[in-house]
Amino acid sequence: MILPCRKESVDKIAEYAKNEPVVMPTDTLYGLCMSIDGDINKIYKIKGRSIEKKIPVGVANIEMMGKIAEITPEAEKLIRAFMPGPLTLVLRNKGVKWLGDTVAVRIPAHTLTIYLMEKIGPITLTSANISGEKAPSVIEDTMKLDVKYRLDCGRLMGKPSTIIRLVDGVELIREGAIPMASIMRILEE
Repeated sequence: MILPCRKESVDKIAEYAKNEPVVMPTDTLYGLCMSIDGDINKIYKIKGRSIEKKIPVGVANIEMMGKIAEITPEAEKLIRAFMPGPLTLVLRNKGVKWLGDTVAVRIPAHTLTIYLMEKIGPITLTSANISGEKAPSVIEDTMKLDVKYRLDCGRLMGKPSTIIRLVDGVELIREGAIPMASIMRILEE
C-alpha cells in the first residue's frame, strides 16, 4: 500500500514498523526501515543482502544516538556540522544487540522519518532496494521489495550519504552527498 507523504501516514504505520519493514523517505534515498528491536533478519531476506554486510541505524537526535553509539569529540563536531543530513558515522556500538563492535548511525534530514523514530526509537536505515540494484530515489524503484507499506514523498536527492569511520582515526568508507574535504575542514577546526 502506498501512503501519502503526511504525518498521518506515519501514525498509521508506526506500530507495524516496530516488527515489520516499511519503505520510508530519507533526505537521500528511500529506506527500508523498522525498529532495531524487531527481527532484523527480515530486512536481510527482503533485500537479498549478505548477513556479513551490516545494516545502518537511523536516530532522531544526538541523545538517541548516544544511547546506541559512543560519541567521540570528533563525532560530535561532525554531528553538529552535518546532521540532520546525509552523513553516516561508524562509531563504537553501545546498545545494538545484533551488531558487533561498531554501528553505522545517522540522523536523516526528513521530518517524517524523524517523526517515526520519535515514536518507535532507532530504526534500520538501509536503502529500499534489492542488494546491488539501483539506488531508490523514487517510490517506483522500491516495488521489487515485499513490504506492506510505502510512504511516497516524490523524488529524493538520489545520492547516498557519506560514510565516515571514526574508530581509531578517521577513515572514509564511502564518499556520498558530503565531500570528504568538507568533513576534514570541520575536523581540523
